[in-house]
This record gives sequence, C-alpha cells and structure tokens, in this order.
Amino acid sequence: TLRVVEEDKFKDTERLNEECMQFTTKMSQFQETVKVMVEGMDKDATRVESAKLKALGQRNRVESEKEVRKIKRNELESLIKDKKDLLERLQLQHESLKKVDQEQKAIIERLGNNEA
Repeated sequence: TLRVVEEDKFKDTERLNEECMQFTTKMSQFQETVKVMVEGMDKDATRVESAKLKALGQRNRVESEKEVRKIKRNELESLIKDKKDLLERLQLQHESLKKVDQEQKAIIERLGNNEA
C-alpha cells in the first residue's frame, strides 16, 4: 500500500480520530442526560409553582376567613350588648310596674277598708 504519511503519524491520526468519535459519543450521551435532567427539573418546577400558588390561595382564604370571623364576632358582641341593654330596661320597667301594681293594690285595699 502506498502511504503519504508516515505509519506512526497515520496510527496517531487514526487513534485521534477514534478518540474524537468516542468523545463525540460521550458528549451526545451527556447532552441527552442533561436534557432528561432539565426536563425533570422543569416538571418539578411546575409542580412547585402549582403548590406555591395553591398555598397562597389557601393562605388568602385563611386571612379572609379571619376577617370574616372577626367581623361576625364584633356583630355578635354588639348584638349581645344590645340584648343585655334591652334586658336591663325591661327589668327596670318590670320593677316599676310591680311598684305601680303594689301601689294600686294598696289603694284598692284602703278604699275597700273605707267602705266597710
């Protein structure tokens, strides 16, 4: 066979070519591995973002519920105060009516005694 390049340089060239092919193969495998990892991380990021939004929504609902409960509590406390005030007025009115009743009974009794 006819050679233009010395045999040892030819072998070095072939070895270099083989190493380049192996390197290219390894790089392709590496790129595929990186692609799979990035896809997995993207899926995880999507799940994390979804969970984060869900958590924010729940937190907002809790905060809203706190406000609603606070307002409702204030309304109920106000209603209780109004009912207590009404009870006090009615008790005073009842006492006053009992006095009037006693006075009227006393007057009726005196009138009954005067007629007898």
